[in-house]
Amino acid sequence: MHQVVTRALDVIASECCEPEYTEAFSAVRAVVTEFGEKNLAERLFADIPDSISFLLVARLFNLLAWQTDDNGSAMTRTVEHWLVEGTNLRKLQLALNLDVYPFVEEGDMYRVLSDVAVTHPQLADKCQQMISSRKNR
Repeated sequence: MHQVVTRALDVIASECCEPEYTEAFSAVRAVVTEFGEKNLAERLFADIPDSISFLLVARLFNLLAWQTDDNGSAMTRTVEHWLVEGTNLRKLQLALNLDVYPFVEEGDMYRVLSDVAVTHPQLADKCQQMISSRKNR
């Protein structure tokens, strides 16, 4: 794993229980500076080993949204593609634990997450939570 990613994940892990981040934003900004924004989600996914908790990686992705020029839009589109593809459990877990609803249209989200819930029953509860919470907002 690239050193700048390791540092960002370490800082996020150490600050995640604090009332606010102090070093995490600069550590995450360093990731964007090193990697650039093009295909960032895919390149980071390939760089970060499966031994790192997908929840920690989701925190990294959430912070990256504040550091990219498009406020994470390209990363969100990539994550939506992962959900539509529906083949990689780790990608699905990561996608379902971000601080954004995937898909602009609620109907698209409902359709895709319903498919994910059927093909990956272990994720069905999380998919249903997302669907329900979006309807209730």
